[in-house]
Amino acid sequence: MKRWIAIAILLLIALAVGACGSASAPPTESRAIPQGITTQVVERPAEMPRAAEVLSAEESDGTGGASSLAPLTADSLTDVRKIIYQGNMVLFVEDTEQAAREIQAMAESAGGYVAQMRGYRQGDRVIYDITIRVPAEKFENARNALRELAVRVDSESVITEDVTDQYYDIEARLKTLKETEAELTELLRETRERGGDVDEIMKIYDRLTRIRADIESLQGQLNRLDKLVAFSTLDIHLEPHILAEPIKPQDEWSFAEIVHSSINTLVDILAGLATLAIRFVIIVAPVALVLLLPLGLLLWGLKRWQRWRQQRHED
Repeated sequence: MKRWIAIAILLLIALAVGACGSASAPPTESRAIPQGITTQVVERPAEMPRAAEVLSAEESDGTGGASSLAPLTADSLTDVRKIIYQGNMVLFVEDTEQAAREIQAMAESAGGYVAQMRGYRQGDRVIYDITIRVPAEKFENARNALRELAVRVDSESVITEDVTDQYYDIEARLKTLKETEAELTELLRETRERGGDVDEIMKIYDRLTRIRADIESLQGQLNRLDKLVAFSTLDIHLEPHILAEPIKPQDEWSFAEIVHSSINTLVDILAGLATLAIRFVIIVAPVALVLLLPLGLLLWGLKRWQRWRQQRHED
C-alpha cells in the first residue's frame, strides 16, 4: 500500500514540474520541413557593429566612409578613352634627302614606320612629302624631334578625334552578336540531332551566316580603330631652306652668240614688217578701195553740180 502511495506522490510531483516548465516557456509553432530541403542555421556574430555605430565612426573620421574608395583621376579616365591623333608639319631643312632618311630612322626607332614617302623636284629644289605612324604615347616626342631637325618650322597643326563612344558601342554590339551566334550554333546542333525539318535548319543557318558576316564587319571596324588609336599619324612636308639652295653660276658671255641672237632678232623684225606690208596690200587696200570709191564719186558729183549752178547764175 505504501508503495502505491509513493508512486502516486512521484507522479503528482512530475506533473507539477511539467506544468511549471510549460508556463515559463513561450508557445512555439512547429512546422514540418518538406523532404529534400536542407536547412542551415546562421548565427549572428557576437560583436557585429550596429549601423549607428558605423555611421558615428565615419562622421568622427571626417571622410564619410569614402576613404576606402579609390579617387577618380584624369589619368584613369584617359586610360579608357580612345583618341586618334593626327599631326601636320611643314619644315624647312638644310638637306631634304638627309632629313628624309633621319625621319625614317626616327620613326623606326620609336616603334613606328613610314606609311608613305614621295620625293620630287621643282627646278633645282628637292621636296619630300612623308607620312609616318608612331605609337600614340610617343607622338609628342616625335614632334619635338622634327622641330629640332628643321631650320625653320613654317606651320604645324594637330587634329584629335575622340572615338570612345563609337569604339565601345561597336564592342557592345560585337559581344551581343557573338552571344547570339553561340546560341544559334547550339540551336542548329540540337535541330540536326533531333532530325528537324530542312527548312527550319536552313532558316537557322541563314540567320547564323548573316550574324557571322556582321561580326566580321564589326571586328574589322574595331581592329581599324585600335590601329588608329595605337599609332598616331604625322604628315611632314620638307622643303630646302633658302640658304641651303644651290647658287646658279652665270652663263658665260659669248660675242658670237650675241651677234647670232641679234641677227635672228633683226630677221624676225624685218619678216614681221614684210608680213604687215603684204597683208596691207592684199587685205586693207581692196577694202579701202571699195569703201572710198562711192565717197569719191559722191564728192565728184557735188563739185560738178556746184559748177553748173555757178555758171547758170552768171548767165
